[in-house]
Amino acid sequence: MLYLIFLLIITFSTTNFTQINDTLLIEQEEKIDDIFDDLMIEDSETDIYNLIEQFLLNPVDINSAELQELKSIPFIDYTSAKLILEHRKKFGKFISKNELFSVQGLDIELVEKILPFLTVEENTAKINGDIKIDKEENWLKEFFNFNIQIRNRLNYDLQKREGFKNGKYLGSPLKSFNRIILKQSKKFQIGVITDKDAGENSFTDFLSYHISIQNYGFIKNLILGDYNLEIGQGLILWSSYAFSKGTDAIIPIKRKSKNIRPYTSATEYGFFRGAAISIKLSDLTLSSFYSSKGFDASIDSLSQEIKSIYKTGLHLTKRDLLNKNSAKEIVVGSRLEYEPYQNNKFGVTIYNSNLSHPLQKNNYYDIYGNKFLFYSFDFDNRFGLINIFGEIANDSKETAFYSGLIISPTSKIHFATSVRYYPANFNNLHSYAFGEQSGKTKNEIGIYSGIKYNSNLGLFSIYFDKFKFPHSTFENPVPSIGDELYVSYRKKLMKELEIHLRFKNENKEVTERINNQKIISERIRNSYRAEFDYILSKNLKLRTRLEMNTYTIKKINLFEKGFLAYEDIKYTPSKNLSLYGRIIFFETQSFNSTVYEFENDLTGVFSNVALYGEGIRYYFLVKYKLHKNFIISFKYAETYKPNEKFLSSGNNKIEGNIDNRIGLQLDVKL
Repeated sequence: MLYLIFLLIITFSTTNFTQINDTLLIEQEEKIDDIFDDLMIEDSETDIYNLIEQFLLNPVDINSAELQELKSIPFIDYTSAKLILEHRKKFGKFISKNELFSVQGLDIELVEKILPFLTVEENTAKINGDIKIDKEENWLKEFFNFNIQIRNRLNYDLQKREGFKNGKYLGSPLKSFNRIILKQSKKFQIGVITDKDAGENSFTDFLSYHISIQNYGFIKNLILGDYNLEIGQGLILWSSYAFSKGTDAIIPIKRKSKNIRPYTSATEYGFFRGAAISIKLSDLTLSSFYSSKGFDASIDSLSQEIKSIYKTGLHLTKRDLLNKNSAKEIVVGSRLEYEPYQNNKFGVTIYNSNLSHPLQKNNYYDIYGNKFLFYSFDFDNRFGLINIFGEIANDSKETAFYSGLIISPTSKIHFATSVRYYPANFNNLHSYAFGEQSGKTKNEIGIYSGIKYNSNLGLFSIYFDKFKFPHSTFENPVPSIGDELYVSYRKKLMKELEIHLRFKNENKEVTERINNQKIISERIRNSYRAEFDYILSKNLKLRTRLEMNTYTIKKINLFEKGFLAYEDIKYTPSKNLSLYGRIIFFETQSFNSTVYEFENDLTGVFSNVALYGEGIRYYFLVKYKLHKNFIISFKYAETYKPNEKFLSSGNNKIEGNIDNRIGLQLDVKL
């Protein structure tokens, strides 16, 4: 308990707060924390981070953005976007992003969150109350407005894993990522990405590339190479990631579709390779796409059927290389979108998928065969304060649907509800709709309700989700039910101190074995969290978190607890140097009561670490701006479990009780 006393002393002994400006509150890393902090998954690098980073690298100009573009920004809702446009119409174009703080009715905390995703272009700034733009000069400036974004990243595990010792891993322990993107204004983009995982034997084990043209005449978007498709509410087409239930009770239930966009990540599954185009003619937008792409699979040598599909992208062993791109998919499809007037649109999508090998059927509801046809109808309509949206999809045999409703009386209060129905025999290959089963879009019925209220007493975010799995799942051989309740409260006690309290209850039926018999039992997970953010000076900010989990299975009298406490420091001694550090103490009785912590990392890397057992983890991260266009970053992270003789298992096994890693990254923007 000494470390807990130490944390509490730090938390409450500092009372001499100083006044600071608002910029410290809107650090990019903190905004990303708000989005990812509740995700119950473990991953070190995923496309979901890239979605946010694209807004950071390509901020929206609030002097030229239309309603739809503003609504696509993380955190922002229709009512808030409307307030920004009305202010611009009434008072003229913004001189600075900070002018958003003066927009009547716009929540200040929301402004602090969205500022990193916004910009004010120089050629649209006010000069003596008028907008002064030389059209010829502006056209030339836009034509020659090239910029290059380069990222080089290296990661290295300092402890040698079993796969390297026994020779099963074919390559070196070094992990590398390289990306270069060339952009001309906002209309033209070329990108190339290479990625090598630790243990792979080629630095170009993964290679991605694209050419993109946007908003050129009637061409809304044209992409050659690798791209993502995000359509409707994700019932038949979406990328391999999306926001699910978390800290915000409203935002996750509605997918913000972008139809076609370039692929700029290193996740090796879930994107398309070929060509895609969107053409806008008045109220109609027509999109067509073609893809021919290999994927990793295990092929039955006798039947030539696909036994399983591998989505990890890891090619470490001879077997991995044998399965690499062993199957192929060809996709052809189109979409017609009709927007008769602003904030009311309808879309129809159809696509055909052909696999080089048929999928093997292992149980009654498995998808099987090699030819598939999918089509859907989606809608997104607003009637005053009410937004109704949804999608109905069919796989030529079964129909699934998802529909939601959001009511926003003011920018401070929002209500939301949604209904989902995904039959067990609804086949899908590229879906990622909202639900309990993280993008599975199958065998699930659910009703979700949420409210977010930013009152004088603080920000309340509450949701309740009731769900049912009509047929067997991975955890249960029979139908099962469950529900989830989430309550979050956030309040600034003073300008320099903010408190965040959170409670989460998940109740789900699972299968357990008692006296050599399988039975269905109720599993209850509870999570309690208290977090304190406090600013000691303009350059120094601390965060303390205390969290406890409980894990209960009633019929076998199982009860476990997990505990986490950490102290976080962010120090910026100069505008060119940022230092981050965190020490985490954790103790759980088993993996059942695992605790998660999202942590700062090299830009572009998503780290949501699962901690179980007993131990200490700490890391420090240094980001130094060598020049306004050059940023170098370094991270060291270590997990220590004093009671363990080895960590992990199989080829990833580490002899000893320390798991540590270093990372180095260079970001260049020219």
